[in-house]
Amino acid sequence: MSACTTVAVDLAKRVFQVAGEDTLGHVIFEARIKSRETFQVFLHKLPVNVTVLVETGPGAQAWARLLQMQGNPVRILPAQHVAKHRSGPKNDRNDALAILRAGRDCRISAVPVKSAAALAMQALHRARRGYIRRRTAVSNQVRGLLLEQGVALAQGEMAISQLVPRILEDATQPLPDLLRELIAELLGEWGQLGDRVNALTGRLETAAKESETAKRLMTVRGVGPIIATALLAKQTEPERFASARQFAAYFGLVPSQHSSAEKVRLGKMCKHGDAYLRSLAIQGAHAVLRQLRPDSEQPDDQRLQRWISRLGRKEAAVRLANRNLRILWVLLQNDQTYRRQPGNGREAAMSH
Repeated sequence: MSACTTVAVDLAKRVFQVAGEDTLGHVIFEARIKSRETFQVFLHKLPVNVTVLVETGPGAQAWARLLQMQGNPVRILPAQHVAKHRSGPKNDRNDALAILRAGRDCRISAVPVKSAAALAMQALHRARRGYIRRRTAVSNQVRGLLLEQGVALAQGEMAISQLVPRILEDATQPLPDLLRELIAELLGEWGQLGDRVNALTGRLETAAKESETAKRLMTVRGVGPIIATALLAKQTEPERFASARQFAAYFGLVPSQHSSAEKVRLGKMCKHGDAYLRSLAIQGAHAVLRQLRPDSEQPDDQRLQRWISRLGRKEAAVRLANRNLRILWVLLQNDQTYRRQPGNGREAAMSH
């Protein structure tokens, strides 16, 4: 280990595959550690000048913080990029060697090492997203079960919360008693999941009110407490992006490319990066477009109206989400707030 400059670790729950290389890129050390306690002792014995590479996954952030506290440089590499460097079948040894090769690829940006508070905030978002998915699945199941009996429901929460109870209470509806009981149970589960979503939403809104940075981010139209706290929890380190354009592209809000030589072919949205934040940004943009007044004389509103008429509502929402992320990139690097200035020839301004 004394000659190693970089060490790659394929993390697991209790088994850890380690590979080390020298300054020339030659693999000179390999080991398989079969307990967490032994692995922790191994990390403590590492020289402080050894860089440690791991890939994203459960436990990566915790081990990375431990290494940072003892002075070792650590990089967390995205698992999807590491997989492209794997040679041979997938096993622990080949995964560790793939992490070493991915570490030499300067085009791969490391995932920021998050603080414990940021991970806790991220956990709130993940739990909330899980409740929303389960609630949507339950509502779709209720619609499907009723449709099999010839009862068609419109989409939306109002149909579930108001129409379904009326249908269950209506004796003229040709529904078997067994199905009525089942749908009543599903309706109760749907309501409980909604209460959990609302509770987590309230906690995120409270966290946004207590954060000065989140309050500055929410001065952008289409950015609320959910987007602001999700962006802070991600800890993207905006200074590592050369421009606002690259920051927006990091979330996949740019066209995919299929270009060759002099032929430039742009396709649909590439959808790279964080799908959760990208979807939140687009949802926030849709909320802005729904509130637009056709007779508004503000330059921002008129520009959005032109986008809708030329591109359609969905593409206009994607474009607005891209623009909002570019503005957020600027706000994350200073103490300014976003302020629109209609009617004076300028679209917007940053103010302290």
